[in-house]
Amino acid sequence: MEYVEVVNQNLHMQGFSKGEGFMYWSFTDSIVKTTMNGTVKCQAEIHGGHLGDIDYYDGRVYGSYLGNALPGHAWEDWTGFKIYVFDADDLRVINIINLDICDYYKSITCTPEDTRGFQGIDGVTIAPDPKTGEMRLFVACALYTGEKYANQIILQFTLDGKYETEYHIPTGNTVYGIQNLDYDAENKEFWFTTYGPSQPYQPKELLYCISYDLSEIKRKYVYSTPYGIDCLGKEGFYASVQYGKNGKRGGIAFKCEEAFFTTPKTEQEITKALVE
Repeated sequence: MEYVEVVNQNLHMQGFSKGEGFMYWSFTDSIVKTTMNGTVKCQAEIHGGHLGDIDYYDGRVYGSYLGNALPGHAWEDWTGFKIYVFDADDLRVINIINLDICDYYKSITCTPEDTRGFQGIDGVTIAPDPKTGEMRLFVACALYTGEKYANQIILQFTLDGKYETEYHIPTGNTVYGIQNLDYDAENKEFWFTTYGPSQPYQPKELLYCISYDLSEIKRKYVYSTPYGIDCLGKEGFYASVQYGKNGKRGGIAFKCEEAFFTTPKTEQEITKALVE
């Protein structure tokens, strides 16, 4: 299989996105630009928080960001919810968008009236507004574990961060909600990935295809690719493998067709198939 690999990174791989002949990679504390042969062109460190999923669009890379918890607080008690916008050429930060609606959701999380279970943000993609066709920023929410938090939540913003609406997708509760989000422009479908279940009420499916208007689950698979997914239209997908330990992480984006998702494989099996 065709693949791209990045090596010698510090922390957990969060996502990737192909754009203009390069691959952009997100790790918890860094963003990396490589050629399609894996040669690093540039890299930028991220301080004071947790970088999540990323998406390339029109010369920029959009990445979700969570501000670190205050001393003495739980690690997931995030202090801010932002979108970092990087110049795709040299990975300079050219804008930081604060998602005010997420600050509000956090303020009511786990109260009796809360039905979202908002824990943070992660998946991000640029896609058309289902009603107008204008390009918008879509941000997926991370969730707390709990059977009543049964919907995945995707927020829609203008490209400069003005909140517009939200979509609820009834998958059942998943561990930390949506990890990666992407839009297939050729087939007019959204795709998102989750972690595997930790509770009996959580679904066994980990990979979902959603209609362009985010109203219908079209297909779902018991297939794990929570470190990144990138839709390539007729060319298929880039799916993800992560390996190594903190301090020396590596990641692989490998090309596959949708049929590949019908047969679950472990990361070890995929990695072995790639190197043979």
